[in-house]
Amino acid sequence: MGRRLGLIVALGLALAGQGVCAEPVGATAAVSPEAASALGGMTLDAAQLRIAALRAVQLGQFALAAELGRLLLRADPADPYGHFVVAQAELRSGHAAEARAAARQALRYARSEVQRHEAARVMAAAYALDERYFLSQIWMRRALMDVPSEALEQRAGREYKAMRGLARLNLSLELTVAPSSNVNGGASEQISTVDGLPLVGILSPSAQALSGTEARGALSLGYAVQRSPVSETSLRGYGTLRRVWLSDEAQEKAPELENSDFGSSSLELGVEHRRRLGGAGAILGASATLGRSWQGGTRSYDYRRGALSLVQPLGMRTALVGGLSWQRQVDAERAMDDVDTLAYQLGVSHDLGAPGSVSMTLMGGAAESENGQITRDTRGLRLGYEPASAVGPLRLAFALSAFEHRFPDYRVLFPVPGGRRDEVWRAGMEVTFERLDYAGFVPVLDLNAERSESNVSRFETETLSVSLGFKSRF
Repeated sequence: MGRRLGLIVALGLALAGQGVCAEPVGATAAVSPEAASALGGMTLDAAQLRIAALRAVQLGQFALAAELGRLLLRADPADPYGHFVVAQAELRSGHAAEARAAARQALRYARSEVQRHEAARVMAAAYALDERYFLSQIWMRRALMDVPSEALEQRAGREYKAMRGLARLNLSLELTVAPSSNVNGGASEQISTVDGLPLVGILSPSAQALSGTEARGALSLGYAVQRSPVSETSLRGYGTLRRVWLSDEAQEKAPELENSDFGSSSLELGVEHRRRLGGAGAILGASATLGRSWQGGTRSYDYRRGALSLVQPLGMRTALVGGLSWQRQVDAERAMDDVDTLAYQLGVSHDLGAPGSVSMTLMGGAAESENGQITRDTRGLRLGYEPASAVGPLRLAFALSAFEHRFPDYRVLFPVPGGRRDEVWRAGMEVTFERLDYAGFVPVLDLNAERSESNVSRFETETLSVSLGFKSRF
């Protein structure tokens, strides 16, 4: 052992001038007599012992590295480098629990960003060693809180993605807050008219556009019950929450309304299966879902849904995406308001290289109900563009969409000639502040404008909104 240790020490000292030591050491301290005995009669100061311990890790002498790390800790129990060396040695020896215990101490006594970052990475890797990938992701987020450079952040991001891909349990949370000119989807004008009918009415304040602030939250949970190289089956849960606060102007305009009147929420549970087809890379997905929706604090309807999806690569830069879904919606109060909806979408995305990526999606569907006010056909087109490069500290994404909704049996006292026809245009820009990163999360600003035109003026609307939220960079 003495000869092997002497060789490692010699190699470590020879490399000291090349900056091999991961952390610069300030004052040095002589090791204890016990440590000197363990070193076979050699006397090293703390800085030299750290170099030797590092070199032992690099050469794969993990038991020896752990021993050298513990010698450092005899001299100084609060030495973060000593705890880190022990953590690394135990991790690479396959001792996950011991590695976590040492990494916690390294994090506790860390004196720099690098030390905190690396200690948290070891914690993440130790949980991954036990296949506890969800906790591993949390600790990798902790590592990202103290990432000292862009290169190390990219490395941590790759490691986080790998752990997320291996995790059976996945969780995502979305939260946005947005001031809006039309939180209730009300009409732009007070006068109500219907093209082709000699009807003129006055809309109540609650049916007109009301300004305010809207908050939305969504929580998604998934657990993979079966996983193989070509398929995965997951149980999933999804919940949404929407809350609205009317502006002072809106409250004066419609004093009979309360903020809770516009609140809504939903909860659904389901199962999803995805399978890779052959060697071409196509992925087929199928899902079944049960859900419930609440409006204004009371149950609104229950629903069940089945869906199919297909992602088909077309070369290295292009992909075709298709989907088909059916939903049965059962109203909580009136059976005639039950709805069956069949929807489809077909899209293509293409990576242009340096200019960025573009996408185009055709979508549509039909809703059938005994209530003619609900029966409708829909068709639409969405275009998307995302530049490949950020603009300074900002990454941008743009979207334009146009939809047509037809209600053939719609009535306003009398049948509307030709049925009700709505045309809706939307434009949106997403601004991601990439440099305002915290634990891998960045703020996102969404700017959205929507205009709707209809032959029934009640449904002519204009909405402007600005929402602030957060999303993961990885």
